Amino acid sequence: MKLGKQASRLAAAMGLSVVAGLAAPQPVLAADTDAQESAQALRAEEGPLAGRLAYMDSRRRGPTADFNAAAARATAMQQRLAAMNRGHGLPAAYEHAEAWEPIGPAPLVGGQTPTSPWIASPVSGRVSSIAIDATDNVVFVGGAQGGIWRSDNLGATWRPLTDELASLAIGAIAIAPGTHPRNQATLYVGTGEGNYSADSYAGVGVYKSTDSGRTWSGPYGSALFTNRSVNSIVVDRSNPNNVLAVTGSGVFGSGAVTGPTLPPRGIFRSTDGGVTWTKMTTQATNDAMSRLIQDPAVSTRFWAAGYAVSATTGGVQRSDDGGVTWTQVAGTGGLPPLDANASWGRAWIAGATDPDSNDAVLYIGNSQANSGIGGGKIFKSADGGTTWTELTAARGYCQGQCFYDLALAVEPTDPNVLYTGGAGNAGTSDGTNDGVENVPSMFMRSDDGGTTFVSKIRSADRTTALHADVHAIENWPGHPNEIWVGNDGGIWRSTDGGDNWVNLNTTLQITQFQGCDLHPTDPNGAYGGTQDNGTNGWAGSVGWPHLDFGDGGYAKIDQGNPQNLVHTYFNQSNYLIGVGFTTSGFATTQGNYFASTADSNPSVGNGIDFGDRVLFYAPIHLDRGHSDTLYFGTNRLWKAPAFFAQTVDQNGNGQPGIFSALGAGTGGQDLTGGTIGAGDGGAISAIETVANPAPGLDAQVVFTGSSDGHVFRSTDGGASFVEVDALPAVIGLFVSDIKVDPRNPQIVFQSRAGFSGAMPAHNIRKSVDGGSTWTDASIGLPDVPVSAIAFDPVAPNTLWAGTDIGVYLSVDGGATWNPYTNGLPNVAVFDLVANHATGTLLACTHGRGAFRLKLDAIFIDGFDGD
Repeated sequence: MKLGKQASRLAAAMGLSVVAGLAAPQPVLAADTDAQESAQALRAEEGPLAGRLAYMDSRRRGPTADFNAAAARATAMQQRLAAMNRGHGLPAAYEHAEAWEPIGPAPLVGGQTPTSPWIASPVSGRVSSIAIDATDNVVFVGGAQGGIWRSDNLGATWRPLTDELASLAIGAIAIAPGTHPRNQATLYVGTGEGNYSADSYAGVGVYKSTDSGRTWSGPYGSALFTNRSVNSIVVDRSNPNNVLAVTGSGVFGSGAVTGPTLPPRGIFRSTDGGVTWTKMTTQATNDAMSRLIQDPAVSTRFWAAGYAVSATTGGVQRSDDGGVTWTQVAGTGGLPPLDANASWGRAWIAGATDPDSNDAVLYIGNSQANSGIGGGKIFKSADGGTTWTELTAARGYCQGQCFYDLALAVEPTDPNVLYTGGAGNAGTSDGTNDGVENVPSMFMRSDDGGTTFVSKIRSADRTTALHADVHAIENWPGHPNEIWVGNDGGIWRSTDGGDNWVNLNTTLQITQFQGCDLHPTDPNGAYGGTQDNGTNGWAGSVGWPHLDFGDGGYAKIDQGNPQNLVHTYFNQSNYLIGVGFTTSGFATTQGNYFASTADSNPSVGNGIDFGDRVLFYAPIHLDRGHSDTLYFGTNRLWKAPAFFAQTVDQNGNGQPGIFSALGAGTGGQDLTGGTIGAGDGGAISAIETVANPAPGLDAQVVFTGSSDGHVFRSTDGGASFVEVDALPAVIGLFVSDIKVDPRNPQIVFQSRAGFSGAMPAHNIRKSVDGGSTWTDASIGLPDVPVSAIAFDPVAPNTLWAGTDIGVYLSVDGGATWNPYTNGLPNVAVFDLVANHATGTLLACTHGRGAFRLKLDAIFIDGFDGD
């Protein structure tokens, strides 16, 4: 039994609320076998958006509710760049000769699409913007945190252009209109992703290139744009020095969070080619804007569509004097008014000139609700914006995710041809790939000015399909019906208006990882979970095979038998808690993983309490010594011995009751700051074990860390736990990782994901007595989240830390830290794994894929291995 993508997503989101950073309990599924099968089907879907937001927010909290995390990140980046300019200060023997090697995915082969039935297609990651240089036949795309990429061969191959810029979160790309000498196009890049997702990272301003992206100047407008997202840029076709831009939230890791010290959002203008900027809007001090266009018929007129959060802000604004003054047009000419309930939500605008009347034909999409078919309405003006009419056939086009994706595009030579993008239905009338695609859908085309729409998700031959969540649609100038689409899976091209699609994700490395692991003996083997693009394997090629569907979270390889793989999907209390697993390694394909999930009926579920508090991405851990023993964290720690040897029924469901709760007391021990059954409190966020000296026995020493900052240790195999690192007070930052030194189990490190608001940041802590006492070990690290730590696979007393601004290295046991790039882009590193047997270090980023550092051939002060 498998549910359609949107049905499952909506079911997951219905009634969802957020309590203390955790998803609140949902209605319990029926306690029977069908319910268990339904939970398995839900594994295939992306998790509820509010749950993802809560998870990301919990990893980036500051000391106060109004702490400016985006500003802290910008300061951290400045400190990192200053440290790099000084030289890393490492002894020459530690300056590794090897650089970080990009290993993909580029693309994910056979990746998931939302089509039902599924059509596997290569995918990469979230593309937020597209720009086409028709003079040079060059295409530029921007990733959510992947930077700018360029293709000179219609998307067959791509290369990155901005890996060293201060922000790789891209909100907009604009090319100055008109012809230019070869490779001398003027490009503007607005940093900060403006899609209001949980991981829409903020930017640092506007960068400019006058040589088609080979070199960059800037960032410009930093005082106005840092910590915001520059969502759209337009270069005046009559005066290239007149450049306009709009900004939105994009606030570092939590798209909708606004702190009191952030610069005001709105409409901005530069009269010197993007070097200096001035805020133009005066009707509201903080207009969150989404899209900006120059009127296709009147060059002095500009339109800006915004995110309406009150009866006066956002909406749709018009300027008739080149962007100097602006007037609100929502509520006029047939457009609905803004209101205090913010029913407008986010808005988008697109248009083209009517060749018969020479008037502009304009389309505005917004987030307004529709009865029974989800959010999204489109309004049309055929007289240059004087009067507007709703296109009722478009209702529901962005399907309740309009804050995230609601793109529109119009054919420049035919304003009756309208394209819409969103997150809608991807099924067919008869449930087969030969059936007619349902409307509204996530990508539609109208050939009659919006009177009717048809869905254009699948190619006519049904071999290629678009990914969900469309963020960008761009027409190729002078090529009617050629459109390029960017979405959560990457980039696609059609030359016939969407009838057929060419997948262009080969060599585009912008996947957003959550967790990963290394093969025990093969340096060319890895396994990782990715946001919206499932769980995938690496076997030496940059094309990673797609292995399992849904949201990919933590992923582990059994170090004693690499055919055993286990990973998490999204998790939600009273809805879906558990893992997917296989005993057939990378030969297992999408839909063929076994399920081990919780259920309200103990005779059906895997033993984990269905109502436990659990993180959206719940941590898992395989015992360091007895590697087929699996630990799973909710607010309690659950253990499943001989996990991969469990029986599986004919429906692919794992053995009931295989997990049991650890810790003192009936039903196990709450290892957070809350109590079992309470609606508040945290959940376990990190798990570590010390390998038992006796072969084949589970660990006696077990550590857990929680999202609310509590660290516990057991020395009796989990029979009881005692809180450690609690004096003089608990540090209330998300415990992202705990690692025990494989050379000396008395040395233990933990990392914290969050902002302290002061120095030292306490984002790395160290124990030299097996975890009994702890001290700060963060000197040299800025106040920025640390997501993972790893002991160097070759050199003793050497550690690596994956942070939200790249990787840091300590060569003195954590006493001091220095940035270590050497080929690694400026991107958030979400997981970091070392393999001592192969001398390999793996960094999994959230926006630039995976990178490997091979250290096995390096001799450091005469030391050449373990």
